[in-house]
Amino acid sequence: MSRIFTSAGKQCADCHADFHRRQFGSACQDCHTVRGWKVNAGSVRTHLNRFPLLGAHAAVECESCHRGAASGIYTGLSTECFSCHRANYERTRLPDHRAANLPLDCALCHSVDRWLGARFDHDRFTRFPLLGAHKTVSCSTCHAGGSFHGTAADCYSCHVRQFQSTTSPDHVKAGFPADCSICHNSTTWQGARFDHDTATRFQLTGAHTSAQCNSCHAAGRFAGTPNACSGCHMTQFESVTNPDHKRGNFSTQCEACHGTARWQGARFDHNLSRFPLTGSHVRVDCFQCHIGGKYTGTVTDCYDCHRTSFDQTATHIAGRFPTNCTLCHTTAQWQGARFDHSAATRFPLTGAHIAAGCTQCHTGNRFAGTASDCASCHVADFQKAAAPSHTAAGFSTECSSCHITQQWKGATFDHGVTRFALTGKHTSVSCGQCHTGNRFAGLGTACTTCHLPEFQRTTTPNHPAAGFPQDCTVCHTTTQWRGARFDHNSGTRFQLTGKHAAVQCAQCHVNNKFTGTATACNGCHLREFQQATNPNHAAAGFPQDCTVCHTTAQWKGARFDHNS
Repeated sequence: MSRIFTSAGKQCADCHADFHRRQFGSACQDCHTVRGWKVNAGSVRTHLNRFPLLGAHAAVECESCHRGAASGIYTGLSTECFSCHRANYERTRLPDHRAANLPLDCALCHSVDRWLGARFDHDRFTRFPLLGAHKTVSCSTCHAGGSFHGTAADCYSCHVRQFQSTTSPDHVKAGFPADCSICHNSTTWQGARFDHDTATRFQLTGAHTSAQCNSCHAAGRFAGTPNACSGCHMTQFESVTNPDHKRGNFSTQCEACHGTARWQGARFDHNLSRFPLTGSHVRVDCFQCHIGGKYTGTVTDCYDCHRTSFDQTATHIAGRFPTNCTLCHTTAQWQGARFDHSAATRFPLTGAHIAAGCTQCHTGNRFAGTASDCASCHVADFQKAAAPSHTAAGFSTECSSCHITQQWKGATFDHGVTRFALTGKHTSVSCGQCHTGNRFAGLGTACTTCHLPEFQRTTTPNHPAAGFPQDCTVCHTTTQWRGARFDHNSGTRFQLTGKHAAVQCAQCHVNNKFTGTATACNGCHLREFQQATNPNHAAAGFPQDCTVCHTTAQWKGARFDHNS
């Protein structure tokens, strides 16, 4: 050993061997002091590692945990409670942790302050929260024989004895479900209440809410109880006489007329049937239609109830009226019936027909089979018409060709519907100018039917002498008779071109000769052919077809195409 003091070490490890085998490092001063080498639990209560010393852990000696195989070992030890408290877990009998297969996490029930007086948070760590009276019962009440693992959570498992012994009502006999929570609650077992509305398919309303259970569930019968009204009220159904439900073959569906508020004062909603009540039908007594208490199969047509009214009305039978009263009558009132002629027949009423009395067309109360043509009513007017005489003229009896329903007078005829549409001056002439002697039927449509005198007396040119056709439309129009124009190009085989278009008709049609006029050039130009000397056409034997050299544009300057 050196006797030189100045070289003595200053670190703890320089003098003190590390009995901890490097588990705590070289900073001895973290636990030891110069006042004393030995340390107690209080000086290291913070236990600055993965396991802080809290509660009772802070007062125990280190060897209490670091003992046995762990003696002298301070790092890498388990921090689970069970690693130190295994013996406590295994020897505990109330309850027997091992037999009950309780979890090894001691902190679920125990705290670091004290080991005894453990409390288990049933609500947090199980699927069965303790509510109501369940909070005050001892554990063994449900966990009989120290059985904790796999304990059933349904009510029936603990309360089967109460379920089987209950007689008011008898749960077993009534076939009640084993789910006690439907009626009971955890606060108190007695005073169970059953929510009929949510637990069954039959909600209690009206007087049903105050009825005793045995009123419907006779002899303690609950399962299979019928939901139909007749299941409880069949006696009332069969005993009712006003009206007699059984004889009237009424439906046993009581709710069609009755309500749950009270049995008396039933009301039937007739609108739910095939015959809604409207108008005066709402106020009539049932027996007026349902004679003899007959309800099922009652017919819905008007005639079945109103046959007498129909038969007593004089016009209905004589006129062979249909028995469908709704065509004219309404349910508001029987009198003042109105017939919609336009909707119910093939003859809509328009114009003056609307205001005409029915008997004007339906004479002798004849309605069925009444003809719908004009002449059926207006034949007398047709026959006596003189300006023009309809009969003499052979007019059609279809009055609508000229007349309208607004008024009979002032008839107008649309000539456009005939084979001779009126155009030009024809639209303003009076009928008598063409239809002389009131002749209308079979009148010809050719121009000469009316204009033959004009054709025959025309002299410039003379139409008959010239052999003009009698189709006036070739030259004339309906706009005016004067200023006729003849289209030589479309009306003949000789089109006017060049100088021909400007010459007067008489230059070619000498003496008003039109028919048979020659179309060859020499017909008009033979004299020019014979007089030509340069060259001499006749001596040279030229053909008389002037178009070989000449054109219609001008006579002079003829050119001969030697090649052709």
